[in-house]
Amino acid sequence: MISITGKWYDGRTSAQTPAICRFYDSGAVRVEQSETGALLLSLPRLRVETSARLADTPRYLYFPNGEKFETDDNESVDRLNAHFKRSSGLSLIYQLESRWPYVLTALLIMLLFLWGGIRCGIPFLAKIIAFRLPPSAFKLAGKQTLEFLDRSLLAPSQLEAVERARLLTHFQPVITNHPDDKLTIRFRKGGKIGPNAFALPDGTILFTDEMVGLATDDDELLAVLVHEIGHVVQRHGMRTLVQDSLLGFALLAITGDVSGSSELFLGLPVLLTQLAYSRGFEIEADQYALSYLRSHDIAPIHFARLMRRIDKKMAGSSDDSDKKWMNYLSTHPLTEKRLQSFEANEAMPAN
Repeated sequence: MISITGKWYDGRTSAQTPAICRFYDSGAVRVEQSETGALLLSLPRLRVETSARLADTPRYLYFPNGEKFETDDNESVDRLNAHFKRSSGLSLIYQLESRWPYVLTALLIMLLFLWGGIRCGIPFLAKIIAFRLPPSAFKLAGKQTLEFLDRSLLAPSQLEAVERARLLTHFQPVITNHPDDKLTIRFRKGGKIGPNAFALPDGTILFTDEMVGLATDDDELLAVLVHEIGHVVQRHGMRTLVQDSLLGFALLAITGDVSGSSELFLGLPVLLTQLAYSRGFEIEADQYALSYLRSHDIAPIHFARLMRRIDKKMAGSSDDSDKKWMNYLSTHPLTEKRLQSFEANEAMPAN
């Protein structure tokens, strides 16, 4: 016989009664009041369902007519299930969660799964989604980002109309070679942003006056343009937005905190303009630019010359305000290896 002490609920009221539940080898069940021994329930055969064990939390025994028995005696309930060969997959879960080696193994597997999802899964899904979004999504993202930049950071260009026209004429062959990307060139005064260029999701490419001012050859700006077109062609802007949105939703699903869901969407223009492209995106844009420039007999070294000039200017700036926000090198982080790919088989002229 197995005796279990606990509390009895008759299924009709909320009253609880201290009781003893006795299980006989024949399968008969008898529930008695603890103090008086008065009979509360008698069953000729075992017709009881037991709740799964969760650490040392109370267990429940459910009877046919809605009665319930609550007990802290988990060991006795386990013996009852074992004696009558009553088990389920949930008992296996308890066995696993009650042993530290299994818990640590499960934690390691979960962390590896999360790392793999963030490192590979989310970028993979983001790429698929970005290439399947309708044109209206790119148009909306580009419009909102440009409005944010014009409202908060940029000012109307102060370049002479003749200079803007000359650059647009120089860029036109490249734009003509990308009819499906809806490319549009715009110029703005950068201010705190300094020498910079942006590729917006809708194909709008912004050049700041400061970037134009640092260039000594129009082909240097053309090389930057082709690099930015690489971002447009590969949907890097939208992939960045989708990746961070997916990551945000994943965090919401894990934490259950939905209070920041609206900010997730309201902050997309800021996200697009403040986050640096990933190293993988930069490599893709580099490869695109190198391939295009070489196939059209334009020396790739033009890109490296302008980048080194920007780097030299920012390194020698004595005004920290120039560095508070960002410049082209902060949003498109360069490495010596990347520059060398543009300088391959080329001699850098002395400045």
